[in-house]
Amino acid sequence: MGDEVNTGGGARGDNFGYEELNEFRHGTSNSKIKDYFTNLYKGIYLCNLAVERLEDDTETKRQVIAEAKTIRAYYYMELVSLWGRVPLVLRELQPDEYAQPNAEIAEIWAQIEQDLAEAIPVLPLKSQQSSENRVRTSKGAAQAWLGKAYLYQKKYQEAAAQFEELIASGEYGLHTEFATILREEQEFGIESIFEISLVADPSAEDEGDSDFYACGPRDTHFTPGTLGIEAGWGFMPPKKKLYDAFVAAGDLVRRQATLMNEEEMAAYGTSIRAIDGSGSFQYGGEGYLRLKYGAWYVEKGTTWGKYGTNIRLMRYGDVLLMAAEAYNRSGNDTRALMYINQVRDRVDLPPLTSTGDQLFEDIKTERRLELAFEHVRYQDLIRWGDAPTAFADQGKQVPRGDGTYIELADAGWKEKTGFSQFRKMK
Repeated sequence: MGDEVNTGGGARGDNFGYEELNEFRHGTSNSKIKDYFTNLYKGIYLCNLAVERLEDDTETKRQVIAEAKTIRAYYYMELVSLWGRVPLVLRELQPDEYAQPNAEIAEIWAQIEQDLAEAIPVLPLKSQQSSENRVRTSKGAAQAWLGKAYLYQKKYQEAAAQFEELIASGEYGLHTEFATILREEQEFGIESIFEISLVADPSAEDEGDSDFYACGPRDTHFTPGTLGIEAGWGFMPPKKKLYDAFVAAGDLVRRQATLMNEEEMAAYGTSIRAIDGSGSFQYGGEGYLRLKYGAWYVEKGTTWGKYGTNIRLMRYGDVLLMAAEAYNRSGNDTRALMYINQVRDRVDLPPLTSTGDQLFEDIKTERRLELAFEHVRYQDLIRWGDAPTAFADQGKQVPRGDGTYIELADAGWKEKTGFSQFRKMK
């Protein structure tokens, strides 16, 4: 739902649910919205069982309860930031209790803060986790999400203090090579705070992730060459405007690690033009190939279409930029500049010297480039109040790939409940 990709796929109608979301033409019957909402509550149900049924009479049980509270808080952050008022369920319900009312937004945020605050003192540091337990929730994850919860509510001083504790712990750092942060070789690496652990194992059918394959370039419009990306179903091809944002910022390192233009592809013998010789791009394509969270052949499992690459839900670069934002908005630009410039130095960009509202705009740009394709852009634009402008014309012209467009007059931003809470905070 961000402004980074078009829906793509084989042709118009390949997946109506994705098209509706990407073009802001969705209503309450959208299947993708229903699936995500349902799965979040399935996760909350499992967390509730652990919190409700376990007695905290051993260290192990206390840790499991803290883990469950942390994950429950994450699920509710997704719900409240996307939907606004939702049911707040903290225990196992009986069948006659299933129809729960929506809670007030302030009540949901208060529960998120409580769950995380209670979990932090119990959870181990990342360095205290054994190799087999690194998939589990650590203190740093709870601290990062609590800081994020404060930031989303514009409690900037509280957010800055929470991020500062995490940074000062010395448990995390910036991985030196930006291009490999999200690759298999850096799973649970120095920059990882929390990630969804996946395996491409044919004996564990539900463990791998097919999203990488789904977002691989359409096989009818792809010549792989020696780049190492393989063909897929062609969903979510990058927008030209994202490529242009990297160029405008002079951000060569992150651009080359995030997406690639045709000239760069040619050096590998790679092409995203139709293999029938017509010269067109795939449906939704604008001439760019996604590399970050790409369909890398070496990370593919033996099960068809499944990849074992972990999904990072929180990493240190994100924390540094959230800390910079929290300090900037609470009036400490010196600290804000220190953290944003650490992120910029990693990719060979000069330090910023801006202050105040201009620094805030610089932080927004930095988040866009640092975290492209990492599932944060939509909620960032919502909470900043920038969504109506950023999405005003999204989906009104859908590229067919042959230089022509599908015109959709009813596409573009419409205000929904989830946005209104952040508008009131602004």
